[in-house]
Amino acid sequence: MARVHRVISGFLVALAAVALGSSIASANEAEFDNYVVHYNVINTTFLSPEVARAYDVRRSSNRAMVNVSVMERGDNGLQAVSAEVTGSATNLNDQMRNLRFREIQDGDAIYFLSEVTVRSGETLEFAIDVAPAGSERVLPVRFSRDFFVD
Repeated sequence: MARVHRVISGFLVALAAVALGSSIASANEAEFDNYVVHYNVINTTFLSPEVARAYDVRRSSNRAMVNVSVMERGDNGLQAVSAEVTGSATNLNDQMRNLRFREIQDGDAIYFLSEVTVRSGETLEFAIDVAPAGSERVLPVRFSRDFFVD
């Protein structure tokens, strides 16, 4: 159990490092009144084999992982909330790939992960819709990413 906790902690640290590194280019978050949606996309080769195994993510230079988390503002600050997350990724040739998100709960943290195939030099436009649990709102998140594969 301690090993799994170390793997999960390592995964979270890696995601935070990637998020901080890429936040220079963009904020990687969208704010909607009392909700904040954090998002990031990384090549799966950035994950260690242990972390990829723990989260059932296939490591490959032509695969990217989309990570979304939803936070709700409350009296005690921001708290992670469950949600229904759907989306797609479309390249500049209008070829669309559906994203299938799965929910990962780790203590108080909740993440939604999906994988997508990418090609070197490809730009993908992401359209993600987040429906927080207990809310009738759908929060649209739109962003693009360029991918460079070794």
